[in-house]
Amino acid sequence: MYYFYLIESLGGRAGFGIAQDIKERNKQYCSHAGGIVKMQVYSGLRAHAKALERTIKTQYVDNIWIIEEWKTEWLNDNIPMSELKEYVDSLIAERHFRLKLIVPNYDFTQGNIEEGKLNESS
Repeated sequence: MYYFYLIESLGGRAGFGIAQDIKERNKQYCSHAGGIVKMQVYSGLRAHAKALERTIKTQYVDNIWIIEEWKTEWLNDNIPMSELKEYVDSLIAERHFRLKLIVPNYDFTQGNIEEGKLNESS
């Protein structure tokens, strides 16, 4: 199982990425953010997740948030999460990526996605 995710920083910045261990990745974000951050998690084929990530980096090349020449996986403030989500969903449909939104509001306190037993009250 491989994951593509959308994430919004505590300050409202839209981000994206891929991971093999989504729970651990979310913990890392929470640790660095100093708070619980939610992810929209898609699962599917590794090659499709990577292709989707590459496409976003190419399409948004002029809107990637850059810190001292380091290209992050965050977008500039002028790109709202709603726009990124709409773009991702359209790419998945148009390019027939085998990726599916499996958890629209995930954080690590809900448990492991792989086990399929999420605590929705978190």
